[in-house]
Amino acid sequence: MYHGRAMSEDDDDEHPSEATMQFNAKMTAEFRKAFPLKSESNLRKPTPIATPSLAQISKRLNFDDSLNTSLVTSNVKLLELREEVDSLKRQLSNAEKDIQRLKSSEKNAKDHADQLQLEIFNLRKELIKQSHCVESENIRSELNKVLHSRDEWREAGIRFHRYFQCAKARLMVAENELRRRGLLTESTRMALTSAWTSTEYSTQDIQGNLCNLLRDASTSLEELDKGTEDGQENVKEYEDDDDESDNLSTAMIFEEPEEAVIRDSISPIAPEPAEAEQSVDSNQSESILNSTLANTSVDYEKDERIQRLELENSRLQDRLSVLYDRAQKSMLMEEQKNNAEQKYTLLAKNMEEILAELHSLQSACAKKLFEFPGTTSQGRSSEIIKRIQDLNAKVELLQEQLRCAHSDVQKNKKEMEELESERNGLLKKVDQLAALSEDLKSSLRGEKEMCSYLTRTNEEMKTELLNYQKELLSLRDEKKVLDEKLAKASSKTEQLEMQLRNVSREPTDAGDETQIIHLRSNPFQCAVDAYTEAEKERLRKRKAETTLDGEESSEVKRAREEHISALEAQLKKSEREKEQTIRLQTDLAKKYREITTTLTGYQIKLKDADEGICYVNSVYDETEKQFVFKFNVETGTVDLLDVGQDVLSQGRLWEEEMQKYIGERHSIPGFLAAVTLQLEARRNMEDVERSPTFSLLHES
Repeated sequence: MYHGRAMSEDDDDEHPSEATMQFNAKMTAEFRKAFPLKSESNLRKPTPIATPSLAQISKRLNFDDSLNTSLVTSNVKLLELREEVDSLKRQLSNAEKDIQRLKSSEKNAKDHADQLQLEIFNLRKELIKQSHCVESENIRSELNKVLHSRDEWREAGIRFHRYFQCAKARLMVAENELRRRGLLTESTRMALTSAWTSTEYSTQDIQGNLCNLLRDASTSLEELDKGTEDGQENVKEYEDDDDESDNLSTAMIFEEPEEAVIRDSISPIAPEPAEAEQSVDSNQSESILNSTLANTSVDYEKDERIQRLELENSRLQDRLSVLYDRAQKSMLMEEQKNNAEQKYTLLAKNMEEILAELHSLQSACAKKLFEFPGTTSQGRSSEIIKRIQDLNAKVELLQEQLRCAHSDVQKNKKEMEELESERNGLLKKVDQLAALSEDLKSSLRGEKEMCSYLTRTNEEMKTELLNYQKELLSLRDEKKVLDEKLAKASSKTEQLEMQLRNVSREPTDAGDETQIIHLRSNPFQCAVDAYTEAEKERLRKRKAETTLDGEESSEVKRAREEHISALEAQLKKSEREKEQTIRLQTDLAKKYREITTTLTGYQIKLKDADEGICYVNSVYDETEKQFVFKFNVETGTVDLLDVGQDVLSQGRLWEEEMQKYIGERHSIPGFLAAVTLQLEARRNMEDVERSPTFSLLHES
């Protein structure tokens, strides 16, 4: 198999050198000499050898000049000189034509070179523009990645900052609690101060994924929240009321940033940068400009109202989340109140038990106050005084505890009443906000449905408008065609009238006063045919009306019939245009095949379009042997197939030319030109051998 390179656009873009242009001019001149045109071939035909005419023979045989040999030779020489002059004139004219043709070819080559230079310059410009566009796109993508990573790191920093603030606050509260209880030693104080400083976060220590780090931070925050809740429950069970109030205040302190975080997370309106707002505004402006003029104001009002409702809905959701947090706090306070009531009942029971013990001790003391056997009177009196003092101290302590318990109970009752009133108000507000949110959601849903319905109707109107425009264009085209036909018919009628006038002016057999009009067809027969056609059309319409429903109006029927007739006319017109295009395409392909055969001297037949196999045979080869080529669409190369077993293949006959032009130069056109030159030379030699030889015998 011999491979050849097909001509591509990349090869044409390169500027040819001067040597290449000279070689091309030389090759074109040789090719034109080898394969002249019809006009040139007529001029280059060999001049026939002059044979003696009858007049010359008669002159030779004339008795007057038969013996004058000088006259005969001079005439012959004169004829030969004339023929030489004519041949030289023909050669001169051919040379002038060749010069003109070479000049025109050189001019065309220069124009082609200038055009190629311009195309190369334009292609370089486009390449530079594309490279700049690609670089700008890469820079833009890298900038977007950097901005995205910056936002992620900013979010991570915010979360870790909040995490360490919470941890630091908890450590401070724990330190204060230990200091209040007197359990803060030097070692514990150093451990608490070094606990949060030793865990300072550094961006250089991160080796894992950012998402995993954020997930770990969120889980640690949840664990800390659970730990604080467990600590609060333990404090409620085992500590007294003062510790409970302190823990409640610390819990409220810790819950404030968490509440803010929850409020920020629940809020659906996320803060956007200025660039995003500008992009949103630009997109909205573009969508408004692209909408139709009829629905511009309505769509703008709908969009603005939807945005306003969404903003109000998000604000109400934020308020709802805040009220929900307050309701949770009120429920927590209610639980604390229940715990305080339980503690109050326990204290009351303890007080009753203490009072019972006091009464029993008083009775015992009254019974055994002066029963101190084995003691003196002074010892007995001192012991009695001591016991009385102890009992008074216990009584005062119990009374003080009872007063504190009563005051705490009163405070808890007041706080409980306030919390209940606040909870009732919050529940009412929550119900109102929920109802308002439902109303807003329903109105937003209705507005969205209305907006979608308006968009659908707008699209339908656009499609109908496009269909009407297409129908209008088709009707205009039909009107143009009918106008042309009308103009042709009017011109034809005018011609017929002129012919009729000319005919009427000619004399007839009936005399000067009588005119005979010759009609192409019988008017009576034409009228009968028209009447029959009208009757058939009327019957067909009646039959169609009977088959249709009676509820349909005549206008609808007429419109449908007109539409059907228009569609039928359009179908016939499209079929005629299709047949005309097919006929024009076949004629064009035939002419193109004839032109290529005349220009190249080869008949090219495509046998397999999918495989790209074509047969090429020369018009100068009488054996009708052919070359087999294969065109590869993907690579753009043309391969010459060596079909040795094919009888009609002549690839083996031209191995030297294949090796020279295809193997070394990679030029299939050069190979075909060489084959054409050799076949033309062979044919000329055969014609010379077959042509009869003429000889002139000069009598001396």
